[in-house]
Amino acid sequence: MKTVVRAMFVVALAPSLFASQPVTQSLRELMKVDQALLDQDVAQYGDERAQLQEAWVRLQRESADLMQAQRQGESLESLQLRDEDLRRAESELMMHLHTMQQVRRSILVRMAAIAITEGEISRLRQEVGVDEDPISGTWRVVMEPGGHEGLMSLQLNGTLVQGTYRLTGDWTGSVRGTLVAEKVRLERVDSQMGFAAILHGRLQVRGETIRLQGSWEATQLASGLPASGTWVAERVSELEE
Repeated sequence: MKTVVRAMFVVALAPSLFASQPVTQSLRELMKVDQALLDQDVAQYGDERAQLQEAWVRLQRESADLMQAQRQGESLESLQLRDEDLRRAESELMMHLHTMQQVRRSILVRMAAIAITEGEISRLRQEVGVDEDPISGTWRVVMEPGGHEGLMSLQLNGTLVQGTYRLTGDWTGSVRGTLVAEKVRLERVDSQMGFAAILHGRLQVRGETIRLQGSWEATQLASGLPASGTWVAERVSELEE
């Protein structure tokens, strides 16, 4: 039943609930939430399994002790106390077993929800292609050589791209360029060096991951810095920002 309700939500309600952003991006965010909850369920299942094993060992030990005490002629009062301990061990075992069954059902439901969302993303992508605006947002970027990491904020207006960046080493500035046929060209204007480099890249969409990847070439060869290199950027989801 939960899976059916989730399917109705994804297919029928997602466009209206997330009208302020592309539908496929909204579904990807929804899938990330489901995946996080699935990870929690899997971790809980592992914990409950370990506790179940401990409870089973304790039950076996106390059951054997009771039988041994009975053979040795222990008093009725003592045997009754042992029986109470054994009953508590049995109850604890059943509690962990019941919890594991519930968590296992939850895992299956969340896996089904993720599969439904993935299917809807695939269907939408086949019908309308990549999100109308796959560029606007925050990107986590790495520039090589040197491993300069940082964040880049981009905004798409038609085919024109502009934004700002901040990299390790206190490099800051702005970028401007174009996005045409999933190919991006950006001019990097640094706050210290001015027009510093030209970045060429290609937009890559793989499942819920959107990346920009390509090469760059310096425009100021006398600066003593590398003349060229590579760069990669991955769009940061709203949940991470």
